[in-house]
Amino acid sequence: MIKSQIRKNAGQIWEFLDESQVSSVFEIMKTLSMEKQDVLVALGWLAHEDKIYFLGGMKGYKVMIIY
Repeated sequence: MIKSQIRKNAGQIWEFLDESQVSSVFEIMKTLSMEKQDVLVALGWLAHEDKIYFLGGMKGYKVMIIY
């Protein structure tokens, strides 16, 4: 996967999270029709940029935007 595609996916996820506030990886995958690997890489990009925060524990993680 090239950087431009990762950036595009990260932008789509950012817009989705801006509307939904909190979401699971599965919800992101389903809503945006992305493969799990693509979602995880884009979330890594957003996390590196301090744009998102991970919530959760034993039962799974949720992702939310840092404003």
